Amino acid sequence: MHSTIALAVILAVEPPRSLSPEAAEHNTRAMQRYDAGQFGPAVDEFYAAYQAMPDARRDREGRVLLVGSMRATLLALYKQTREPAPLCRLQKILKEHLDGLTAAYPDDLEMLETRSVRARHEEVTRQLADISPTACELPPPPAPPPVVAAASATPSLTTPTAAPAPPTASTTPGPDTIPPRHLNIAGGVTLGLSGVLLGVMAYGIVAEADARASAAIIDRKPPDCPLTPTEYIDLQDLRGDALTGRHIAIGTGIAAGVTAALGGTLLGLARRSARSRRWSAAPWWSPTGAGLTLHVRLGRTR
Repeated sequence: MHSTIALAVILAVEPPRSLSPEAAEHNTRAMQRYDAGQFGPAVDEFYAAYQAMPDARRDREGRVLLVGSMRATLLALYKQTREPAPLCRLQKILKEHLDGLTAAYPDDLEMLETRSVRARHEEVTRQLADISPTACELPPPPAPPPVVAAASATPSLTTPTAAPAPPTASTTPGPDTIPPRHLNIAGGVTLGLSGVLLGVMAYGIVAEADARASAAIIDRKPPDCPLTPTEYIDLQDLRGDALTGRHIAIGTGIAAGVTAALGGTLLGLARRSARSRRWSAAPWWSPTGAGLTLHVRLGRTR
């Protein structure tokens, strides 16, 4: 109940008044992309809103909010892809914002906001260094293709050779039946996998609920007490964690249902195959899915 209320509050929040009209439009589109799990396009919209407010002194409050949103979204994208590219982009955005603050406030280089952005920049720099010293370097260009000498324009007088016949598919039939013991083993393993997926789904549900509850605590502050930059960044982090938990719960829940149905089918077929040999079944798995192939022999038995 609390997580549902928190989600409704988050989705109904209007663009902050500290944003210009153009930046507010980009911010609205960015939040729509974020809620749909499209983190890359969401960052592009947040950055477009940031660029629409170029004055680091006049637009200071709105730029702080947008940098926090971009940081939370890029960290969520990194958790999703485990690629260094989102961290490289975050490092570049934080450096740009830090340079803008330094130029706008040259006499106050240790103000709270500048120190916070500097700490975030140092944090992501350490993360990238742990991944690889060259994590943000562009890959080398591909080698040019080898130069192939041009064929002679003079027509050849040799007899053309016949094209090789296409290879014929193997017609060797597989085994007619699968022993019931093999079906029992496959069904038991598949049901065990379904149980593991259910456990992961439960973890995703709990993680989302915890993140939504923590976000609701921050978001329930009185209207006359605005969020600090640190609280806003924490709120964006919690939203990202909640969305990640939701995706984990949905994906593993679907997978658990499919594997449970497949495991039950295999066990049922194992019992029936002990009484009849007129059909056979073969389960299959691949990185993109799983299935069950059935072979039924029709007609009168001899």
